[in-house]
Amino acid sequence: MKVNNYEYISEQDFDAIWGAHAKSNGDLYHHSEIQSVPLEHVWTVSEGDDADENGVNLDDNWYASPGAHVVNALGYLITVKAWAEDTPDAIWCLGEDEPIR
Repeated sequence: MKVNNYEYISEQDFDAIWGAHAKSNGDLYHHSEIQSVPLEHVWTVSEGDDADENGVNLDDNWYASPGAHVVNALGYLITVKAWAEDTPDAIWCLGEDEPIR
């Protein structure tokens, strides 16, 4: 799936193929909760960073990147399928008005 001319794993594939999940209540995992999970099953969720010239965020999507990163992390997901070095980022939550290109 392409968003803003970048290729991402779609929300549907991330769930169905990768087995991506947050906590049972829908909350993202905290950093302390992923310490015992193998790194290749951990994804960092962050907000989109497209902004206009005034710094207003134009991208209301949430993306998941392979690995456990701290900067700009909203929280973490765990997948059943392990990621590899060439695994693209995924869409965790596609914003309502986001143009898909």
